[in-house]
Amino acid sequence: MLSEREAPAAFQWSWVMRVFGTFIAGGLMALAAGNAFAADAVLPDMPVAEAPVASTYTWSGPYAGGFVGYNFADFDQSGGASFDGEGVVGGVYAGYNLQTERLVYGLEADIGASDVDASGFNAATGVPISNDSTAFGSLRARIGVAYDPILLFATGGVAVSHQEMSLGGAEDDNTHVGYTVGAGVEAKVAPGVTSRVEYRYSDFDAKTYDLGNVSVSSGFDEHSIRAGVALKF
Repeated sequence: MLSEREAPAAFQWSWVMRVFGTFIAGGLMALAAGNAFAADAVLPDMPVAEAPVASTYTWSGPYAGGFVGYNFADFDQSGGASFDGEGVVGGVYAGYNLQTERLVYGLEADIGASDVDASGFNAATGVPISNDSTAFGSLRARIGVAYDPILLFATGGVAVSHQEMSLGGAEDDNTHVGYTVGAGVEAKVAPGVTSRVEYRYSDFDAKTYDLGNVSVSSGFDEHSIRAGVALKF
């Protein structure tokens, strides 16, 4: 039997133990419930950033297309006179490209018809003289740098041009040989289709034209601006 003095203390101690036990049991139940919730919870997958894939246009391979343009020609004569002409040109071109990383290089040929007409006066006689460009062509190397899907290029090679000259009813024709250089920009506009704009400068050697009683030695140079569309095979 507890004394009257010990009884309140024992009661208090018993009450504290019951409260403490209640807190312990509640804590264990909360911990168990938290673990169960964590086990059942499904966290949404976080999106994984993907590295951007750069599109790359391959310039390697054969191609062929057509072009139109406008030419400005300057003819000279052995007597020191000169006369100018201009007109529309058009034709076809074809080539083959190779590519090493951004560097693109290859060969290209073109052939076309010309409507360039020039006229002036013969230096020796003062008689009107005229010259018509009829056909031309070239074989050139090309080299460029690709900035997908654009190609910046330079070109140069050998060129030929057929000319007809007339003076006082007499006519003669010749084929001039020279060089041509130029530069341009080409771009992919659709799968397997490219379009280009280029500038070309050509310089041709002098040929002698027998025009009745007069012989005229004439060479010429030419500036050309062209636009073309090609199919890549």
